[in-house]
Amino acid sequence: MKKEGTKICKHCKSEIAADAKICPHCRKKQGMAIWKIVLIAIVVVAIISVVFGGGSSDEPSSSGESKTTTTKKEDKKETKKEFSQGEIVNFKGVEYSVTDVKKTTGEDYDNAKDGYEYVIVTVKIENKSDKKISYNPYDWKMENSKGQEEDNAFTIVDSDTSLNSGDLNPGGVVEGTIAYEEPQGDTGLKLNYFDNSLFDEDASFKITLN
Repeated sequence: MKKEGTKICKHCKSEIAADAKICPHCRKKQGMAIWKIVLIAIVVVAIISVVFGGGSSDEPSSSGESKTTTTKKEDKKETKKEFSQGEIVNFKGVEYSVTDVKKTTGEDYDNAKDGYEYVIVTVKIENKSDKKISYNPYDWKMENSKGQEEDNAFTIVDSDTSLNSGDLNPGGVVEGTIAYEEPQGDTGLKLNYFDNSLFDEDASFKITLN
């Protein structure tokens, strides 16, 4: 029977002092108590959980950064303002396009001034939105290669086809011409659209003419 203050050697099963670290009989070290081993294991597992748990918390942030980058790319794509003739511009659910461009020095008593010509642009507007919209020829200005931005000209050369002002219901389409007086042979002409021609300083988008 084991006496008080003693323990049994785990190797040779001899009775030895309770605080003995080495058995005096078989000279082998005494192992750590099981409860101590279990406690250490629990502490190690807890530390590993904290370390890996803290690392995983960065993942949502990384995902968030990825989403932000994607959003910025989409915004950049949506803010395109330069288009070429023949392209359809989708602005606020409404499609705008230039379907034809003609140039003339005038006719009879309506002639462009010396060194200039009338540039007659055919504009098509199609309301793809679910709201009624307004349209007006004064929403458009012509920009030439000198950077001059001008309103439409007072002329009758396109009186039969000129674009008037009005409203366009959802699904509606309107097409008409707008005439401008520009330097002859200018190859750097742009048709600029202003969503609010009274208050906007910069064009909502520009269409480069061929």
